[in-house]
Amino acid sequence: MRLALLFSGQGGQTAAHWRQLVETGNAGLLSAVSAVVPELCSHNPPRSEWLAENKVAQPLIFAQQMALWGKLRDRLPQPICAAGYSLGEMAACCVAGAFSPIQGVGLCATRAALMDQAAPGEYGMLAVLGLEEARVAQLASAAGFAIAIRNAPRHLVLAGPQAGQAALASTLAAAGATRLVALPIRTPSHTARLLSATNAFAEHLLALPDARLSFPVFSAVDATAARRVAPALGALARQLAEPLDWAACLQAIREMQPDAVLEIGPGNALARLFGEMAPEIPVRASDDFRSSDGIVAWLASCAG
Repeated sequence: MRLALLFSGQGGQTAAHWRQLVETGNAGLLSAVSAVVPELCSHNPPRSEWLAENKVAQPLIFAQQMALWGKLRDRLPQPICAAGYSLGEMAACCVAGAFSPIQGVGLCATRAALMDQAAPGEYGMLAVLGLEEARVAQLASAAGFAIAIRNAPRHLVLAGPQAGQAALASTLAAAGATRLVALPIRTPSHTARLLSATNAFAEHLLALPDARLSFPVFSAVDATAARRVAPALGALARQLAEPLDWAACLQAIREMQPDAVLEIGPGNALARLFGEMAPEIPVRASDDFRSSDGIVAWLASCAG
């Protein structure tokens, strides 16, 4: 069976994902998360607004994804490729062998801290549907925002100062946007405001040894397939300050002709995007299932 993996980024995390991590009983990951976010243990369940902070969300989401993958890995065929949406690219690189899950928790904490240091202040991200990219770029630029992610030709994500987000939303609505969604992310991710974070994170990643990956990882920036650790890590650093072309990434996965695509959450937004692009390929998200057994059974049905 040809299995492709997608790993979600920030935005869909809830206290339920913290409970999922705890319930896996993965002592190593729990200890690693507690070491970088000691406050997490005192919040039971964690407050949703607290989970939106980079320093909490990034290590937690990564650890939850790795804990679930640890339960699935030996029960599924080796993937043919993987891709991750923003933070999710950390998980994609990890499962392909770029670094260990425990190393990854620490790297996610470093990533979060560098992003916060690079762009102090109040920022926001806004999803915009229904308008041409050129028009969105024009209106966004006038408001001090930039295109951060291209999910589809008329589905973009903008990033910029929180103070101007409401006015920009009103302008986009008047211009004909069919949907506007404020995302629970407080950093201008994938814009030039994070250039210093890119350079600093690249230095942290230099210590990791180069080797061949177990399977290709597609860069979320431009859908380039990394087959070795070094270029995969280079893409991880670049994406902090460069816009993501997620639509191109999904197309690259489609061209691999997988028998099924599994999104490892939180959420199921990536599965929905892929399903809209490639309705002929079965796709589900881990959050669609109540247990890892359900995921395994669904993939078995896809294999025929």
